[in-house]
Amino acid sequence: MTAVERRYTVPYDLLVKGGHVLDPGQNIDGKLDIGISGGRITAMQPDIPATEARRIIEVRGSQRYVVPGLIDLHTHVAYGATTLGVGMECCDPDIVGVHAGVTTVLDCGSVGVANIGVFPVHILPHARTRVIPFVNVGCYAHTMPGVADVAKMEDVDPQAIAACIEANPGLIRGFKLRLVGPVAQEQGEELVRRCKAIAREHHLPLMVHIGDRPADYRRAAEVTRFLLKSFEPGDILTHLATPHAGGVMLDEARTRLLPELQEARDSGVVLDPALGAGNFGYEVAQRQAGLGLHPDTISSDLTAGGRMRVVYSLMECMARFMAVGYTVADMIRMATVNAAKALRMEHELGALAVGREADITILDVVQGRWKFIDTVQQIFTGETALVPVQTIRAGEVFAPEWGPHPWGWLPEEA
Repeated sequence: MTAVERRYTVPYDLLVKGGHVLDPGQNIDGKLDIGISGGRITAMQPDIPATEARRIIEVRGSQRYVVPGLIDLHTHVAYGATTLGVGMECCDPDIVGVHAGVTTVLDCGSVGVANIGVFPVHILPHARTRVIPFVNVGCYAHTMPGVADVAKMEDVDPQAIAACIEANPGLIRGFKLRLVGPVAQEQGEELVRRCKAIAREHHLPLMVHIGDRPADYRRAAEVTRFLLKSFEPGDILTHLATPHAGGVMLDEARTRLLPELQEARDSGVVLDPALGAGNFGYEVAQRQAGLGLHPDTISSDLTAGGRMRVVYSLMECMARFMAVGYTVADMIRMATVNAAKALRMEHELGALAVGREADITILDVVQGRWKFIDTVQQIFTGETALVPVQTIRAGEVFAPEWGPHPWGWLPEEA
């Protein structure tokens, strides 16, 4: 058989060979080869002959893992649709996606109904990363951090949102509310009621940002408790470990949790940390873990600015939680099967299985002494970092770009 004939007769377009596969959602933790054809996984076996594939990725190293394609449940990737001074500057979805070890990103309300059209026209056709948009419940684009999205109650327009969903069938997968600013502080309960009514009408989840900056925001805890009681299965609370007013800790000493929190989780509400540049407190996360409160997912809340400071990448956010005490397997579970369930896409994403699209992340676990900083400028250290090696999205292979630090992907050394 000639080389040309072999090219068209081998069963696999691509073979990921010799890798340690870690898929916590399926209890897979060991050496497996993965055969890919037509953009889908067509075989997972202990030893697939290299002669059966056109291309081979040979995975070497005891600390190199093959995992389901990572899912970042909170990003801002309406790239080019928002600009500094007008709205929250967004990231290129592929820079924080396939070139960063992430195959799926959820855009969390970077734009409202007035400009959601940038996704089907300008962003989705060019992104190699899978992008899922949640629309901001306000009519216009996401404003700069610290300023409310909903400037007045009338900004939440049920008729405009209904028209937007009708005009974009299948595009919008949920709604995003930032529970911040004067309207949230003065009319928080009514704002939550209005947004929940819209989400319920369209049978879509509502993600709500908690944590507001004013130290004198005395009603924040009341509004968060009302929110938790209003949530329904599939809704998402984001910024679980925020150190700001309106977090889920009951008192200033942060020794107890809001009693409504466990009820919400038991009912099927997703608890997501979404670190961001402004909503992660290391001590808060530690206290929560000590109280037995563990996030369901892990996400970054990446913006263009956050990528160059504090946040950097989803993998660096995962390293921060490993500094709290979580394991590599915990992080992979949160960023794969748990995130897929939160998106209501667990039958498509979050696992390595024959028949599914070949969304695969290859990453290195790097031991060392790493320095991190949280929202309140507390410095803390961890011993584990993660670095992307290669990403496969629907069978296509992507190399990581340089990384968000001047020296690459690893966090700063302590």
